[in-house]
Amino acid sequence: MTFRLLTILTAAGLLFSASALQATDIRIKVKNKSLGSKTTGDTRKSQRQLKIEIDNRDREAYEGVTVEWIIIARDLRNRKLSIAGSGSKEIDIPANDDMEVNSGPYSISKTEGKVERIDNNRNRPDLPQYKVDPDSGTRYAGYIVVIKKDGEVLAEAATAGMKKRIAALTKKKSK
Repeated sequence: MTFRLLTILTAAGLLFSASALQATDIRIKVKNKSLGSKTTGDTRKSQRQLKIEIDNRDREAYEGVTVEWIIIARDLRNRKLSIAGSGSKEIDIPANDDMEVNSGPYSISKTEGKVERIDNNRNRPDLPQYKVDPDSGTRYAGYIVVIKKDGEVLAEAATAGMKKRIAALTKKKSK
């Protein structure tokens, strides 16, 4: 009885350790870096880039790994999400080391709204009427970064809740 129990525990231990060997310990930290901005009249155009810091805490180096990113923007008027930029880069990740990857640059633009005074209010002449034109353009909303090797996801990072919200856009784009 004890021999059978010992055999089962040993087999379970081997299976557990084999699956633990497959797990990776790669951590991703993403920063949204500004490359500069330009203002023309009421429109401000900003050039930005993601700075992706990869920390491989494994003893194993990963060669031929693909880093994919999607940058998400939000429309200022209707608050709908859109893809501001995306891309991928093939890299080699050294064992027990840190490295940095920069995404391609992407642009975000914003036009300031206007408030102009129009005729006096017919019902209340002491209160003027205003015509309001709201801000338009896009602003940065978030990112999704995935590290893959041979189609298998090794690590991923995203702005909170962004993967669910952007799922419909990424499906449409791939078709």
